[in-house]
Amino acid sequence: MNKTRIHLLLGTNTLVLYGLVFFLLPEGSSSQLIVIGLAMAAMMIMPSLVINRALNFLEQRAIEAESELESVNADLANLKERFSSVTTLDELTGCYNESHFKDVLLQHRAMSERGTYEFTVAVLQVDQFADIVDEHGLSSGNETLQLFSRIVKAALREVDVLARLGPDVFTILLSGASEDDAVMIIHRISQLIGQIKVKDEDTLKVTASGGITTFHGTESTDDLIANATKALEFAVEQGRDRVAGFNYKPPEEETPADSEEEKPAG
Repeated sequence: MNKTRIHLLLGTNTLVLYGLVFFLLPEGSSSQLIVIGLAMAAMMIMPSLVINRALNFLEQRAIEAESELESVNADLANLKERFSSVTTLDELTGCYNESHFKDVLLQHRAMSERGTYEFTVAVLQVDQFADIVDEHGLSSGNETLQLFSRIVKAALREVDVLARLGPDVFTILLSGASEDDAVMIIHRISQLIGQIKVKDEDTLKVTASGGITTFHGTESTDDLIANATKALEFAVEQGRDRVAGFNYKPPEEETPADSEEEKPAG
């Protein structure tokens, strides 16, 4: 109920009461009617003033409470954003962490199972990370990882997802990409990575090795990462600075020997 309605009710009740008094008093009591009218007017005005003051106070408190609520909501939103960043992002590189990557991978796996959508998982490593740390210190190693992650992000599309798995190991979810598409993307990234210089010394060339695997409909999220990692290990064994694909075999045809084989992808 707003102030206008309250004042209107008070005024209406006062007029009705005054009318009753007017009809009940004997004729010739005009002076009494004036006194009664003044008294009743005072009786209407005083409560109106008190009510008006109380309502103004309540309105002010409501405005202050709403402002406080907006401030609390803003603080909660900031805390939620900060907590989300802490739980999903790698602090050093700003890439997603492994836990969040697996959640995203699970979503893409479900999308693929429902239709014709395909995706490929790649695992990359900075080949010279250990050498950089040994020769120039951990700070230079971390700077190299940060530069590496920025280059990879710039080479990817918005629909792709980059995460950090280990100190010098990263993984990529390439949305809608076949194995051939992934090979071209990783080769392009490798060319860009080759431009990194450590402390302006071009004698230490930075390269990246990669392993890739396409989702075939049966692998779990852990299987996909493990298969791409096996392909990466194969690429490293072949001399680094190259990409290898995992030689997938359907479960009914898979043998212990086949599960460990990888194939060069270029």
